[in-house]
Amino acid sequence: MTTQWRRLLSSPALIDSLPSYGFSGAGFLGSYHVGVAACLHKQGLLPDPNDDSSPRPLVTGVSAGSMIAAATLAGVNPEDDGMEVVLEATRRTRNLVKSSSGVALDFNISLDVLTPGFSLIDQVEEPFREAMVKALGGTISSLHYDIDPELFKRRFPAHILRIGLTDRRALWPPPIPSPIATERILKAYRYVDSYRDVDDIIACCMLSSYIPGATGPLNLKEKVPDFLRGLIDSTLMNGESSGAGKERINDTIDRSGLRLNELEHLGMVKHGLTGLPVGNNNAKIDLTTHEGEHNFQPNKSVFFWDGGIADVFPTFDDNTTIISPVNGTFTNPAICPLFPSDELELDIINAASEEGGGNVIKTQQQSVGKLLRSYIPTTFQHCSKAQLGLNSKNARAALLMMFSSEDEVLYTKFREGYDDAKRFLVQCGKLRVFSG
Repeated sequence: MTTQWRRLLSSPALIDSLPSYGFSGAGFLGSYHVGVAACLHKQGLLPDPNDDSSPRPLVTGVSAGSMIAAATLAGVNPEDDGMEVVLEATRRTRNLVKSSSGVALDFNISLDVLTPGFSLIDQVEEPFREAMVKALGGTISSLHYDIDPELFKRRFPAHILRIGLTDRRALWPPPIPSPIATERILKAYRYVDSYRDVDDIIACCMLSSYIPGATGPLNLKEKVPDFLRGLIDSTLMNGESSGAGKERINDTIDRSGLRLNELEHLGMVKHGLTGLPVGNNNAKIDLTTHEGEHNFQPNKSVFFWDGGIADVFPTFDDNTTIISPVNGTFTNPAICPLFPSDELELDIINAASEEGGGNVIKTQQQSVGKLLRSYIPTTFQHCSKAQLGLNSKNARAALLMMFSSEDEVLYTKFREGYDDAKRFLVQCGKLRVFSG
């Protein structure tokens, strides 16, 4: 790493001048993010991970976007290994009859990712870990790798990768919908931007994607009496018989929770609004090396959930380019699908035309369109950063984010992400490679 690059990382003012990208929550549409990353990589906006001569951009992400952000800086090949992680997680979800066969239920039912006993987090951790370790030049043997620590530091210098989380403690008691409640949710945003090793990154990404009861288990054991915990354990076991050495299906959440609690103790988890450390600030730790005296007492509670709950469109500042698989109007520059602003109008017009046997003439359609624009909103205020489109394509995108789909659909979304990124770069005058 060059002296100039080291000096850049030590200056907050200079860090603020770096280009930055924010990968939104995306669920199973992580393939859209992978397509965007592939385009940015081809255009040289995400530099070669082995090239230390130029500064890396700042990258942040929540939920599935956190994994894409981390993989991007690690040097994971988007088109090959990046897509394979998305495809593997989706394939495992589609194979739910086998995956959830050990759940103590009297019936066999598949609700895709919501199937009782199925944990998407546990399914995605392994392929994600393999892709990260491979990109960092290591090989996997059980949970031990041979990653070069110096290489890890070059790929992940402090403050370059920010993974967003939601602190569930700030959400209790559950807020009643109101402007005050919205403010409380925003104040629950936390992030980590400094990591000791690849396990720190993986743990942050797993919890940034953790929605209790949806992408992972409910972790009910924290809330029930001791005599019920054995019953919960037997329900949460995987299909094989229990015994020594067997892991519960929420083992990923437990391990990630322990590691995040340790990071919080070390002052490495920060408030989203202030950037100040959360937790025990009296620990005698050198945050540049994360070494020193500290008396960490493990706490098995999982305090951090999906970062998209508090902020689904994470940014560093007003210049961060938001990357989203759904269309909308954003306060920041954004790479997102280009949907017609009057798509809702066209959907209803087309439906009316079909019902009328195609007898609705063009002038009548235009009159109906003007009327619709007057009374029917085409966007809604999702948050302070985004107005999202009310149209059929966004509705379909929402379904594809929540539930698994076939490989062909994911490849189509990959191409859409690539094309949308290319269009964005053309509009900004940043396109460098004109083929592909």
